[in-house]
Amino acid sequence: MSEVISAIIERDTYDSILYAVLGGLLLLSIYHLTLFFQNRDKSYFLYSSYTFFSFLAYMPVAESGFLYDLSNYFHFDYYSKNLFTIIFNAVYFLFFAQFLNVKKTSPTFYKIIVIPIYVLIGIAVIGFILLKTGITKMIFEEFYKAFVYIITAHTIVSFYILTKVKNNLKYYIIFGGIILYICSILGEQSNRQLPSINISKKMGDFIYFVGLIIENIAFSFALGRRQRSNYREKVLFNKNLIVEMQKNVQLKDKINLQHQKRLEVENDRIKYQRENSDLRLSILQNQMNPHFIFNALNSIKYYILENDTKNAVDYLTKFSKIIRTILVSSTVKEFTLDEELQSIKVYVDIENLRFNHKINFTVFIDPNIDINQIKLPPMVLQPYIENAIIHGVALVENKKIDIEILAKNEWIEIRISDNGIGRKEAAKNRVRHKNLSKSLGTKITDGMLKNYFGPKNYSITYHDLQNDELSMGTVVVLEIPSR
Repeated sequence: MSEVISAIIERDTYDSILYAVLGGLLLLSIYHLTLFFQNRDKSYFLYSSYTFFSFLAYMPVAESGFLYDLSNYFHFDYYSKNLFTIIFNAVYFLFFAQFLNVKKTSPTFYKIIVIPIYVLIGIAVIGFILLKTGITKMIFEEFYKAFVYIITAHTIVSFYILTKVKNNLKYYIIFGGIILYICSILGEQSNRQLPSINISKKMGDFIYFVGLIIENIAFSFALGRRQRSNYREKVLFNKNLIVEMQKNVQLKDKINLQHQKRLEVENDRIKYQRENSDLRLSILQNQMNPHFIFNALNSIKYYILENDTKNAVDYLTKFSKIIRTILVSSTVKEFTLDEELQSIKVYVDIENLRFNHKINFTVFIDPNIDINQIKLPPMVLQPYIENAIIHGVALVENKKIDIEILAKNEWIEIRISDNGIGRKEAAKNRVRHKNLSKSLGTKITDGMLKNYFGPKNYSITYHDLQNDELSMGTVVVLEIPSR
């Protein structure tokens, strides 16, 4: 019976099996390379490399057809096959060390697994170069003979280490590795002529192909399980994020109401006294901080979970700047207009990351104005920008917010305009969505301006932009003294 099966494989189906296996390896390589570019997970890249070098190692085995011609075109031979065999076996260890996050479990175990692999790859490449340049064949030939024993010992050590790793996916790796190792031993040229084995070259290759397919299936199951686990974690995180954001909104309103009450008590007890005015200004400044910090931390957490390192680092850098600004604003009673605009730009940059850089934000300053000489309470413009984003442009496609600083005789006019849905539609949304409470930020800002400039030395007006009764946005005009 075994002779019949061997004859069928060698005479009738060998080429078909070979092309099917190599085609599958190439498809797996391309698929996981695509996953790497989507997720930036190094384990996908290493798995793609593993399957690709497996494909290259068995291209020279083809006896006819496209792969045979391609192999001849690139001058792949027996030595090329051996080099690619060494490389894909080595990449196998790099893959599972990365996939199972062995480095996190134990940096020492990680080094024991990967450092010998880099050494083996280095020796193989150097020996192959010496062989191809005609200097000497001995290094590569002798190293390849010893490689089987070296990689066997390293496999035993590495699999022992895997038993110490707390990750259930390791069983897929161990199972697939053992199956492939047994099949590779049976298919190895030096072993298949033994009396206990005694099989032909093609039958040996077929046995190895079976092991390779089983191993790749095991690896694919492991990758699939991890993808499902990551997906469930993301879904759970998104649910928790929504709950946390709702709690943050409630907490922000509670804090704002508490501070508002404190402000009213202070206003009733001591009016327009300078030292107490400074105290009230400090209280008002601190009211704008919690909402800001909660949303920023949630966004940073989201990017980290999404494995979006670039945006997480960018967000964290800008968040640290705005935190410094908030801390400074809590200890001083005034900013220059230049400092205020710089803090607003950082704030918009942070919000822009949440909207994938869709907010077009511009600032125009009248050339006749020295923004380093104009003083105003810290962070007073932020609530108007926040309202323009959350209640205005957040619900439109082409988001645009403009700030204009204009000289008007003895006054400075600060115009904040947006192309959002307008105040009427925003009010309707608050009615429709009862969980969207009206922000107290502008009331707080009004109190800050009143305490800083006095009740008659500033003004705030709102203008609705319309075209044929269709809302085109909102303009907030703040006038403050130029000196």
